[in-house]
Amino acid sequence: MIHENKKNLAGVPFENVLSCFLSAFEGYFIKLPEDPNYWWERFTIARVNWELSFGMFDEDELVGYIINCVDQHRESLTAYNTGTGVLPDYRGRAIVDQLYEHAIPVLKAHGVEKCLLEVICENERALKVYNRIGFEITRQLRSFTGSFPETSSEITLQKCHFSQVIQSGLYKEALYSWDNSAKAVELMQNRVQTWCLGDPDSPEAYLVIDNAGNIIQLFSKSDNYPGLLNAAGPLAKEVKLKNVSAGRESQINTLQKCHFSNPVNQYEMEMEISSF
Repeated sequence: MIHENKKNLAGVPFENVLSCFLSAFEGYFIKLPEDPNYWWERFTIARVNWELSFGMFDEDELVGYIINCVDQHRESLTAYNTGTGVLPDYRGRAIVDQLYEHAIPVLKAHGVEKCLLEVICENERALKVYNRIGFEITRQLRSFTGSFPETSSEITLQKCHFSQVIQSGLYKEALYSWDNSAKAVELMQNRVQTWCLGDPDSPEAYLVIDNAGNIIQLFSKSDNYPGLLNAAGPLAKEVKLKNVSAGRESQINTLQKCHFSNPVNQYEMEMEISSF
């Protein structure tokens, strides 16, 4: 029996949270990094709010959690769940349901209007839990891995500042997931570079890529993704694109023609909490 204790994670040592986090994801669909520095940076960029993240404790042991990032997102103050997990010995006890039951009134009291999360499409168990709680699928997000075309290109990219993309109106918030948003790019600072086609103050297309070869954002006004990918060849040998909206057919068709693999897909799910 759990000596039930639900509270926020603000006072819990980070190493304790991370230990529970990684233990809950053992045997998951994808292998997660274990470096504490990686997770501290990732949670910071994702805008985790530890006071609005919650854990289930058995006496003093953290056995389940919801890690929430809180910020404006598509005109709503949103709690984005960047990680939910329950230790194996404590599963089957509706701990995630109980944590959301505890969290929703607290989130509402802080002005949060919507909860958001992503779940791997094949994770049927998690999908059932989130549906039961009140989340609904809003779109599918696809991820790709591959190499830029090796053909030479007459088109060249110019390095620019991400603020120029914002000022030009080329950035479209609705296209991107939480971790690929403008606020995430701004928090990545020196770890990313922005490249554009055309005048940097009025670009025709652009991409944002980090030092590890992850393309954070990619957009072309004229859907000239073949030209953009050809021009990007010198930037990196192998690249990854995470959480590409399935509705972006022109971009996805270009990636498939360039023989990018599609190792994992996720559903984005939302829950309005104003009516709770």
